[in-house]
Amino acid sequence: MTQARAPLSFAQAATRVAGLIGYAEAARIVRRRERTIYEWARPSSSTCPTIAQAATLDAAYAAAGGDGHPFHEAYSHQLELASSSASACYRALGDDVAGFAQEAGDVVATAIAVTQGNASPQSIYRALGETEQAQTKLGAIARRLGSFLTTGAGPAAGSSGVHP
Repeated sequence: MTQARAPLSFAQAATRVAGLIGYAEAARIVRRRERTIYEWARPSSSTCPTIAQAATLDAAYAAAGGDGHPFHEAYSHQLELASSSASACYRALGDDVAGFAQEAGDVVATAIAVTQGNASPQSIYRALGETEQAQTKLGAIARRLGSFLTTGAGPAAGSSGVHP
């Protein structure tokens, strides 16, 4: 049964390389068993070649007349995805901070109005409402900042700024 492989994935790169030079030759080149190459080509696999092995396989692929460098293309694509995801998180944090700054300004303005004396219950309620909105925005910032921490030893380790 043919397994669907995501374009520009390591599994697809391994399949392209092995499809041209053969699984046995790919295994010989990187000094691994043929079974390892089949594993790298499996979409659900959590293993992939090292950078040195991928470079060697890309070079063999090109030498055999293949078009492009499959592992390099996959790595570049995945790096681009990770970079744009982290960049989006930074922009979202900036939006959260801007929203909080606006709400905090509203808190200050309404609270100052309360300090002027003769404040109506309505103006006090408005100040309390603005305070609640600012607290909500501040909570969003705290949650977003937590996503930038690199924690754990699993697959997300070191992926700061990326939301699960």
